[in-house]
Amino acid sequence: MIQIRTIAWREISRLRQRFSGGVSPVAVLILLAVLGALAFALRDVSALGSGLYRVGVRGDAAEIRDSRFETMRVDAATGAQLLATRALDVVVDGGAVIARDDAKSQYAVGALKRYLEKQQVVELAATQEITRAFPLRVQIHSIDAALDTPPQEPFIPSLQAPPTPFADVIVAFLYIMPLSFISIFFTSSFMDEKIKRRLTLLLSAPVTPFQIIMGKMLPYIAFATTATAGLALVTRAPIWLALAIFVPTSLFIFAIYLMVPLLYRTFQDTTFIAMFVTTMTAVYLVFPAMFTDLSELAYMSPLTLAVKMYRGEAFGWQEYLFPSLPMLLIFGITLYVSSRLLHEEFLMTYQPLTYKLADALYWIMDLRRPALSIFVMSFAAVPMVYLAQLILLAIATNLPLRFMLGAALVASAGVEELVKTMGIAVLISRREVQSLRSVTLLAFLSALGFLIGEKLLTFISLGIVSQTFLSAALFNTGFLFVPLAAHFCFTAVVCLLYTRARIPYVAALAGGIVLHTIYNVLIVRGSL
Repeated sequence: MIQIRTIAWREISRLRQRFSGGVSPVAVLILLAVLGALAFALRDVSALGSGLYRVGVRGDAAEIRDSRFETMRVDAATGAQLLATRALDVVVDGGAVIARDDAKSQYAVGALKRYLEKQQVVELAATQEITRAFPLRVQIHSIDAALDTPPQEPFIPSLQAPPTPFADVIVAFLYIMPLSFISIFFTSSFMDEKIKRRLTLLLSAPVTPFQIIMGKMLPYIAFATTATAGLALVTRAPIWLALAIFVPTSLFIFAIYLMVPLLYRTFQDTTFIAMFVTTMTAVYLVFPAMFTDLSELAYMSPLTLAVKMYRGEAFGWQEYLFPSLPMLLIFGITLYVSSRLLHEEFLMTYQPLTYKLADALYWIMDLRRPALSIFVMSFAAVPMVYLAQLILLAIATNLPLRFMLGAALVASAGVEELVKTMGIAVLISRREVQSLRSVTLLAFLSALGFLIGEKLLTFISLGIVSQTFLSAALFNTGFLFVPLAAHFCFTAVVCLLYTRARIPYVAALAGGIVLHTIYNVLIVRGSL
């Protein structure tokens, strides 16, 4: 612990020197806090689209009370002139609507039509008895007489629209912005020490790679935690709940950014990958949260929990663990992998990414016990596969059916087969295993490790992912023997094609993906 604290203080000193005379990270966080307070204050203000269409009215036209329409009284000649010069988008003359042929004028007509139809339903509901058939109204009565609660006011289903938590998502996303900035600072610092070979000096000191990583990461984690607590305080959110939601998220982001400098040697490559990771992380976090209350798969993003927090709505442990547990597991696995890779021979080699990943897998494994290494690797990779499949499932459920089945099943099969076979392929290419018996045994252990991890992680989210029929293929919940036999078959086919038939690994992997996809299609058909 003393070594970690010493390295952490050294990292704080380096960070202070890098920002001396420039913009302080604290100033950036203060700016984000101010933006968060402003967004929180305005989250219920419906200003989007205000004054979008300009409407001229004359005669006994219906009154328009909608912020999207800016109205003005005109006579016939003035209205025609303003419409022709595009000063007005549409003119309402009593019961007639006059418009141009261009797109904006036609959009105004469509929006005005929908508004008037809605107003007509509202007026009918106000003037007609509740027993009338149209418009349909629903009134809720409690069947528990002991509650003695009055019935709720009747509502009209045709006027109900699913809420879009846009403002709450924006407020929640403000937590992610400082996390991304701080993670980039961490990656930049790590890369700087790697290029200047200062990491080599640290590795020669009486400290372990794990202590180096934790010491360098600890100040940034503390900074991120402080920023999260500060934003929660400014936006009047429960600090403990905000920390519970966003600490796993920050650790997940740090895990991703930790791998970037380990795999690359130049600032140019690191910057490109860091920007790509930032974009993909933002999409993954924001996109599902926009479907809060519409789909249970929205819980794959922790921002959905933040939306619930700002609404004052409760969520259970299952909803909390659904996004948080895979993130924590990925962080722990990444720490172990990084500790194994933090040595000079791996850090200073410059190769294409595929060769670098193969080297990483080779260094991670214990060559004295390759069977155990393959089992543990497949087991430990499940959280990453699980997270990738959740993203695929969320995207696929919003696609047309013919694209949904093909894209989701092929992509899911590809991710699984890659994870199960890449470690064995590295051992084969390095001539660590050659015999048919050894390859078959490793294929079985890889399939077994993956299946055990898959079942354990799927257990916590069974009630959520089982709501869509496609999840039957992506998260198989059948008998253990059938998925184990299937996993072993696909893994063995890829490995044997690679080692015995001398087929390139990519082509052998494609064959396993085809077989796995056929199996997934059969599972889906059986669940329909």
